[in-house]
Amino acid sequence: MAEYHHTPEPSSAKVKYPIYRQLTVLETISGSAAKTRGIGINYVPVNIEPCVVLRGKWLRQAGFPIGQKVSIRVNPKEIVITPKQISLNLNLEE
Repeated sequence: MAEYHHTPEPSSAKVKYPIYRQLTVLETISGSAAKTRGIGINYVPVNIEPCVVLRGKWLRQAGFPIGQKVSIRVNPKEIVITPKQISLNLNLEE
């Protein structure tokens, strides 16, 4: 029987995240939507664009640490994000 204040040891330090994630395409306002000029506000039409935000610990586990450059390939109804490979330019002519 476990003691009163017993906390079991974690079985694994690595957390398994689901392979598939479901996100929602949000809306965002395009760059310079509202500007003021002189006295008062000049009303500018608002351009709404779709936006997807990727955030979470699972990105690091998937090979996307903070600062990682990415490549994005866009196909009809599909977006593929892959980490950019670091190219080392070694000068071996010494």
